[in-house]
Amino acid sequence: MAKKLPRPSNENRKVHIEVESWRWETASSRFTWKHWLALVILLAIAILLAFGFLIVAGVILVVAIVINIVLFLLKKLS
Repeated sequence: MAKKLPRPSNENRKVHIEVESWRWETASSRFTWKHWLALVILLAIAILLAFGFLIVAGVILVVAIVINIVLFLLKKLS
């Protein structure tokens, strides 16, 4: 088999590349509809968690008051 000759080197050739991007040229808004949707979902979750904790705390408070009243009545009756 005959050896293949190496290709001539093109390293010395100067190349001018110009890159254009429409993304850089167009003005983008700060908030898109995706940002607003994420913000609304996070706000809804925060409100639900806050009210959920308030409801749990309220139920625990009511149960504690009922238990204290029952124990107080048991103490007075005995």
